Amino acid sequence: MPMFESFLAVPLHFTVEFLGFLLFAGSSVLILARPDTLDIGRIGRSMTAAGLTVLAGANVVHGASFEFALYDGDEVLATSRAVGFLLAAGGLAVPSKRAASLSAAASFQIREPLLFLPAATALLAGFSAWRRARRTPQSYLEAVAVGAVLLAMAEVLTSVAPRADISSGTVGTYAYIAHGVKLLGYVTLGVWLAKSARNSIRTRFVVSFAALLVVVVLALSTALTGVISNNVGEEQLRTVETQVDSAVRNIESDRRDLLEETGQIAALPEIQRSVEGRQNIASLVEVVRTQLEFFDVDFVAVLDPRGRQLAFSREGPHLLNAQGRGERRRLDGVDVLTLLGSPVVTELSEGRRGSSSIDVIPEADIVAELAGVEIESPTGDGRAGYLITARWIDQLTVEAIADSFAPSHATLIVDERVLASTLPFPVAADALVPEDVRRELVLGGRESLQQSVDGDSYFGSVARLPNALGNPTTATISLSAPSSIVADTREDVIRVLFLAALGITIIVLVLAWLSGRRLTQPIRQLTRTAAAVSEGDLEATAPVSGDDEVGRLGDTFNQMTSAIRRMTGDLRTAAHEEHDLRERIEKIIQSMADALVAVDADARVVAFNAEAEVMAGRDVADVIGRPIAEVIRVIDSQGETVHLPIYDLGEGSLGSVFLERSQRSPIPVAVTSAVLRDENGEVAGGVAVLRDMTQEREVERVKSEFLSNISHELRTPLTPIKGYADMLAHKDVAPEKQRIFASGILESTIRLERIVGLLVDFTALEAGRLAPKARLVDMETLLERLSAEWSDRASRHDVVADIEPGLEKVMGDERLLRRSIEEVIDNAVKFSPDGGEIRLVARNLQANGAALPNRIEVSITDQGIGIDPDDVAHVFSDFHQLDASTTRTYGGLGLGLAFVRRIVEAHDGIVEVDSAHTTGTRLTMRIPSVDS
Repeated sequence: MPMFESFLAVPLHFTVEFLGFLLFAGSSVLILARPDTLDIGRIGRSMTAAGLTVLAGANVVHGASFEFALYDGDEVLATSRAVGFLLAAGGLAVPSKRAASLSAAASFQIREPLLFLPAATALLAGFSAWRRARRTPQSYLEAVAVGAVLLAMAEVLTSVAPRADISSGTVGTYAYIAHGVKLLGYVTLGVWLAKSARNSIRTRFVVSFAALLVVVVLALSTALTGVISNNVGEEQLRTVETQVDSAVRNIESDRRDLLEETGQIAALPEIQRSVEGRQNIASLVEVVRTQLEFFDVDFVAVLDPRGRQLAFSREGPHLLNAQGRGERRRLDGVDVLTLLGSPVVTELSEGRRGSSSIDVIPEADIVAELAGVEIESPTGDGRAGYLITARWIDQLTVEAIADSFAPSHATLIVDERVLASTLPFPVAADALVPEDVRRELVLGGRESLQQSVDGDSYFGSVARLPNALGNPTTATISLSAPSSIVADTREDVIRVLFLAALGITIIVLVLAWLSGRRLTQPIRQLTRTAAAVSEGDLEATAPVSGDDEVGRLGDTFNQMTSAIRRMTGDLRTAAHEEHDLRERIEKIIQSMADALVAVDADARVVAFNAEAEVMAGRDVADVIGRPIAEVIRVIDSQGETVHLPIYDLGEGSLGSVFLERSQRSPIPVAVTSAVLRDENGEVAGGVAVLRDMTQEREVERVKSEFLSNISHELRTPLTPIKGYADMLAHKDVAPEKQRIFASGILESTIRLERIVGLLVDFTALEAGRLAPKARLVDMETLLERLSAEWSDRASRHDVVADIEPGLEKVMGDERLLRRSIEEVIDNAVKFSPDGGEIRLVARNLQANGAALPNRIEVSITDQGIGIDPDDVAHVFSDFHQLDASTTRTYGGLGLGLAFVRRIVEAHDGIVEVDSAHTTGTRLTMRIPSVDS
């Protein structure tokens, strides 16, 4: 199975075990503290609570990663879970023959038979809960049965990967699936716990705290384990990088030392005499290779001055054989000829006295440090020959490197083949040096990566061996350090976090329980009184008093008891209406989902939800079992049929298509198809989700309309600007007309500036980048200036200002307030095409008790065309226009009043509009003032 990095596995494991502890422990406490939770008798409740406690303990020891419970499949955990489920099953019901046969019939090929025991007992507990649920309606034990079955499935999956160590470098797929199924089981049990606790405010109070703790613990565990693991991993990776650099430097140093030693050997008189006289050269080669204790060479060859072989040794490098073990190989004549074809020999023949290099001969599986020097004649008459020596870079070299940098493993790779390695198992070169890393290494240097080999994770660093010129060869050294230090760190972090979270949880929940008791005691007294009243004791009173809400509730309850009989019928009617209302609300909620269609491996419909029925106009009974291509048909904008991926059980998404519906017009939809696969990876079916895109298309229409509007609004002032400027540039214009043209350009520029400013400010407000400044604003002066300016600007209108003397100031942004009032006046002018009076009224409003502060009220009234009653509620909406047609009479972007509303609300004020068709409009702003 594939393996995955455990960064996700750690928080998943932590959450699953911590949530399991809370659910098991909480359920145990709930069953013991509230006997009415399970109607199974005292002994049954004790057995069930004991089983849940054992399961909670198993979650604690496993979640904290103790050594004796480190793996999911440890015998201690398997036994504990089996005992816990067995006690819970016995508490819920004595296992019947049917239950026993159900457990016995379940079989699965598992690696450790002991792990089947908790799965069988979990199934037994689920079967007992299911039987109890049938005998005890509204006990919600169906959720317990489903949860137990899911936990049994998780136990079976655990048996497939019993040794999954979450804190290790990699985690298998089965371990992930087992934890995921277990999490679903815990969530299902949590549903039962939440439903069982909803009858008690105190218990709900504690459960809410527990849910909050799960979220906090998950966030902390994810953050801490991720940060600590990453830091430790990065440090380990840097260590391996340093080690591989050191190994390469050591090999380079050995090459230079070999050249020096070769020169010393060639200078020995007996060597010179033997080569000069061509006497005993073969034996001399073996003496140099094996008996000169001060020199360490693996290969020796002697050449005459013309480069011809006189003698050479045949002991080759120590390499891995087919069985993965080190083995010495012997050199044949071809190997020696290839080796002596090195650039080192070439350089000697060209006159150099000495040369060395790291040579790689892939076809001979040879990597060697090679050195050569000339052998001088003992008589001083010139050159007697050449001495060539080599040290193999082989299995022995790799083992020496690994010993120097333990616990790292070393590997020698040539041309994507492993020649030597200290890894405890056969390994392919691609596993250590992937293709992308090999491409980077072509240019030399060193690359680091995280390696996954034979299910284990390693921190690796690889480097090419350089030749004498510093250029990279085809030989690669790889150092691989086990990631055990990260796993150990994760394990320690998990243990500390889990135990700390456990302690904090216990303390917090105990405090929550005690606090809840104090808060709910008066409510319990009221509950007992209500129970007495429900049994017919209408004289019962609640001994609850006080000035708070509960005290007033007690007084009201006591007053209510005298009218219980008269109100019984009303209460029953109200209860029936409430039930109907809940059903209607549930139906509405169900109808809000996207349409979903599922098919089997033959592309036949197996599921068709309510929204799909609505969208397709088909009844579920008519479509089940039919081919999906006959049920869901979509077309493009041209009316051509579109072939959906779900037809062929494929994946993909399609937009801008239309769903054909029975006896109704098509609707725009977006279709997403996905493939469902079984555990073997085979296609088992598919699912298609259809989303109604009608609203999105409406948004697109509004956007297009807005772009059209803004184009029109920008073109309107630009046209006179261009026209006047063109006449001024190309014609002789009288000074008086020049002033008129300049005035027209200025007015159009101001209009254009207002449009651009509105867009900029509106966008900034929407994005939160524009916040009103808090400065004292003299509204009286501001309004008088605006009145004067617009009296000059709107020549066809009579702008009248009625400002109360001593108008109070406001704290706000003068520019934005001025802009919003100007926008309203501009609308009044625009929508009063026949002129008339525009009245600007401002007055002080005194505080209305503590509810409202002192305010000023500014209203602008026109005698224009007014607003249709259907449009009044939408005038403050974004992009809303009274006339949105392309031939509209009045311009605008549809943002003015939306901008005004945002500015006024940003100053803690309110804005209202009062209008009727053809009778004019009054817009009123009320803004908190500052008492002068």
